[in-house]
Amino acid sequence: MNVSQLAARLRAQLALMRCPQCGAAFSLPAQSMVCQNGHCFDLSRRGYVNLAPAHSQAADKYGAQLFESRARLFQDGFYVPVVDAICGMLAARFGDAPFTLADAGCGEGYYARAIAQHFPNATVIGLDLNRDAITQAARTPSRVRWFVADVKRLPLGGGTLDALLDVLTPADYSEFARVLKPDGAFIKVIPGADYLCEVRAAVAAYLRNGDGYSNASVREHLLAHAQIVSEADVHVTRPLTPEQSQAFARMTPMTFSVPGEALAKLSLCQITIHMQALCCRFS
Repeated sequence: MNVSQLAARLRAQLALMRCPQCGAAFSLPAQSMVCQNGHCFDLSRRGYVNLAPAHSQAADKYGAQLFESRARLFQDGFYVPVVDAICGMLAARFGDAPFTLADAGCGEGYYARAIAQHFPNATVIGLDLNRDAITQAARTPSRVRWFVADVKRLPLGGGTLDALLDVLTPADYSEFARVLKPDGAFIKVIPGADYLCEVRAAVAAYLRNGDGYSNASVREHLLAHAQIVSEADVHVTRPLTPEQSQAFARMTPMTFSVPGEALAKLSLCQITIHMQALCCRFS
């Protein structure tokens, strides 16, 4: 995609965007997004805008290999039931009506692309602070608009979104509430107790909590800020090929502390996808 094409695609969403440095509105002259106070962000020919150019990824453990492994598993359909749960909640809320949604911490863009495909009248924005993730997200043609951005300082105006999605990403609930309309839908997807339990059991010796997991503290923190309106529990176990086994071993932060040699020997015959989608509204 050339920069002129990207600029043309961004113009319709420009009114939603705000400068992450000062909160001012943007204009789009030539090949950059420029705010009213002169902060300038260049459009990338790779199909995205980097609104956090000062962020260094040197200490970021989420690298290109992790996102490539995830993309392989998304392509193989392991997370289709999670997409179905999310889209079911959005359909119940919006039907066929147009809506604007941001995927905060979108990673390689799987969920944002799926929503854009399922809801042709929706405007979908994908945001992630990891440049490798957004670069990969933008490689696949879609209607999603991609931005490198900090989800704790969303480059969006107050009350601009109809819906916001957060899948397995640390949340800033005050910031999320700021950008949502008063009746906006917030969908939070969290791990269930059995999520990737086979990986957890295999690397338990390297984990602080062994092979046990509970999402009770995540739910408690969420309930301190929002009300759960509805929820869906996804619990599916599928067999794995050796290649898929290695992809799962390398796609989760659960294995960050596992030495490379041990990770290469990890061999799983099946995997459990257990995730809970929570449709919420802020008080």
